[in-house]
Amino acid sequence: MAGAPLKLGSILSFCIVLYAVYYRKNDVGDVRLSPVKEHLLFLEKENRVGAGNLQPKVALGYGACHDLFVNATLLLDHRELKGTPQHFNEIATKEEFLKSFAYFFKHGAAAERFMSNSKLYDELIEQALELSDSRWAIGGNAPLMAKRFHMEGWKVLFAAKMSKKLKEYIPKEIQIVGDDGIEEVRDDIHMILEYKADEKFGALKAPRANRYIMHNDENNPLLSSLEKFGEHLPGFNPNLLVISGLQMMDNYPFKAEDGRDLRAERLDLVKKQILSQPMSTLAHFEMASYVDLELLKHLTTKVLPFVDSVGMNEQELTNLYSVLEHGEVSVVADSNPRIATALDQMRKTFLLIRRQNEQYKSSRKLTRIHVHTLAYQAIMTVKQSNWKRTEAAAAKASLTAHRYVCNSHVIALDKSKLLLDDSFSTTTDNDNTSRVFFEPSKPVSCWEEKIGDEEVEICVAPVLICTEAQLTAGAGDNISAAGLVLQVEK
Repeated sequence: MAGAPLKLGSILSFCIVLYAVYYRKNDVGDVRLSPVKEHLLFLEKENRVGAGNLQPKVALGYGACHDLFVNATLLLDHRELKGTPQHFNEIATKEEFLKSFAYFFKHGAAAERFMSNSKLYDELIEQALELSDSRWAIGGNAPLMAKRFHMEGWKVLFAAKMSKKLKEYIPKEIQIVGDDGIEEVRDDIHMILEYKADEKFGALKAPRANRYIMHNDENNPLLSSLEKFGEHLPGFNPNLLVISGLQMMDNYPFKAEDGRDLRAERLDLVKKQILSQPMSTLAHFEMASYVDLELLKHLTTKVLPFVDSVGMNEQELTNLYSVLEHGEVSVVADSNPRIATALDQMRKTFLLIRRQNEQYKSSRKLTRIHVHTLAYQAIMTVKQSNWKRTEAAAAKASLTAHRYVCNSHVIALDKSKLLLDDSFSTTTDNDNTSRVFFEPSKPVSCWEEKIGDEEVEICVAPVLICTEAQLTAGAGDNISAAGLVLQVEK
């Protein structure tokens, strides 16, 4: 009996510790959220652009589509999945579709794939339309980014062949070029299979909310609006040129009868279009989900060496670095990487593209990289370059991530959480001198360092993650555009 009080006391102490840990976690979480929100909003408010006669101009290419949003686990039956999840560069059968979806679902990773089987694709579209919660929206990097720039007070020109119906999604103030209007265009359709965090697909469980995109495009892979876009660029004279939508060329059959590589020829025209712009027009390339190594190698020689800025998510960063450094595709990466890991990849990617700037004797040099992840925004800019307000841009990108995913302009703390710890390392080569302590009242951490021969500024902003995701597809486009909005000086 003498041991009973001791045993009871041990249990009581253990319970108190558990309660204290739970209370601290929730209390600290609540305490951190409010000052983070207030300071991010302060930075955004103090750094507005586009007022009066100072309206900046952006031109965006290429393409647009109809997005059909579908609940992934309602459309697909996990019982039809035979064998283990598997990656495919392109999809030809229902079995490959299920294995490919499951592969990315279990990682919570975004993916975009071309389905070569048009008959199967049309059947899946018909099945999706039978679901009560499926919905239509405009899709494509260029139109989604165009709408965000317009919302932020910019004058916008964008290139796409679109039907009259699809054009109704675009504000009338945005100038659309890309067709002559003689015949009605048949819009490409993208199927957006969405799922939420912790959702299950048979025995698999999604670690985060995300989407899997399937397409069977005819117009977008050809960059069919490119020539018309080029005709309008000189008169528009943009402050910023955005190149996007090139992932639609992934795995598309581009060989001509005489053996010519039509894709390479189209990308040569993209390069020519970038080079035709004056140096006062900054050029940004928006990365995406690529799996075709030949296409990626084309990008590393025909696009990346000639732009000032690159934007991407964590999966795309890993893939780009892998192609530049090792000549290999990285299909999937950590869906929530450590800040130190992402920053190291950004540094290496910066140096590799700078090497290409020299190799291809480019008059432009890479001076900006923006990486957006679930937990944080990281923006690197070269000091004394034409990019301004890096701290505010990171803050605005973070706020836009919450607003877009929650589908609300209001930053609701009861629908928010932070994944960042109280401190983080800026590199995996940690010598205990590279730690940054997170201050909720000043949440955007900025510092200067030297990469190669360049002095750069790096800013990392926490994301008030939306815990009740309403939208996933298009989040990256809106986040990237929001980051650019504050960085271009009119």
